[in-house]
Amino acid sequence: MKYAILSDLHSHYKNTKKVLNHIQKVAPNAEIIGLGDLFECTIGKKKAKTIRNAKLKDAAVINDKFMSLLTFPSIIGNQEERIALVTGDKRFLQYEKALVIEHATLIHGHQIEWDKTYNPTFPSIKTPLLFFGHSHEAAIYNNGQRQPVPYDIPLAVGQKPYQINVGPVVDNKEWCLYDSQAMTVTFMQAQ
Repeated sequence: MKYAILSDLHSHYKNTKKVLNHIQKVAPNAEIIGLGDLFECTIGKKKAKTIRNAKLKDAAVINDKFMSLLTFPSIIGNQEERIALVTGDKRFLQYEKALVIEHATLIHGHQIEWDKTYNPTFPSIKTPLLFFGHSHEAAIYNNGQRQPVPYDIPLAVGQKPYQINVGPVVDNKEWCLYDSQAMTVTFMQAQ
């Protein structure tokens, strides 16, 4: 099966639309899955520690045009968690913290330990592949070592465990195509 995996949309309608159109063109039969941070929380981490019962319009970028694009399942990101915290709106907590698909675990990435230079320490998982987002930087890791990210070239990932950051929709219109039968991951970027 083919999966189109995207992350870090941050309520950006234009880039999300471009990525979804690119998916439709390149892999029309792929199942689309989001890795969280669908929405943009406009209240920062520091302020979120004390703000409660904020109006949704003051806490997040939400509009009908963008919402109409969200027709695919997703997991929860830190932006959804923060919106729920400051507004009390529980619908942002509807998403799972992780999802397991064929040979792969999907998380947002805020569950990963990041050092001061933003190098990750990955959690233990039971699948060979880990897909994540959060850091807004496409990357592939093997044995904790970051490898170069080529675009539009299927990478064989069937022999070893890999951790794959699919990159952000909001900044770079990036996403990944994962083929669970061929055991390949292809980094993609919409124009």
